[in-house]
Amino acid sequence: MRLRETSAVSLILPLLLSILLAGLLAGCGSGDQSGGGQQEKQGGKAAKQKRLSGKIAIGTVRAYKDDRRRLSLRPAARKQDDKPLGFKVREHAQVTLDGEKAELGDIQEGQQAQVRYIVKNEVNRATIVQLFSRQSSSKDENEKKQPSKDAEKTG
Repeated sequence: MRLRETSAVSLILPLLLSILLAGLLAGCGSGDQSGGGQQEKQGGKAAKQKRLSGKIAIGTVRAYKDDRRRLSLRPAARKQDDKPLGFKVREHAQVTLDGEKAELGDIQEGQQAQVRYIVKNEVNRATIVQLFSRQSSSKDENEKKQPSKDAEKTG
């Protein structure tokens, strides 16, 4: 039985890797290289129609103001300018909590979050907010599983 599992994995793994590589290469080569001269003729129109690139921020929710839909995120990656990132959460933003659909009101201080956003008019606008509930540390788990020494003496 073990031999079948390893042979299946050894067949599937290269297939998945080649599909992933092909997808990445196709994504890299999809840039428009033929319309360079046409964009120069259109001037300002090309700049206005420039596609907004999406960005991702990961960190801890510092604050959320529901009435103004403003989210402050403390980034997980430390930089020299360790400033929180501010976001305007779009009215129809997708919000999930541990993979389940959630509401804007479910955003709480201290939660881990991944925010996908675009920058429009120099304002970070959150389009997708993925929240993760607080996980208890392994130390807390061990304390719950093992009764204290006082309890052992009395029992």
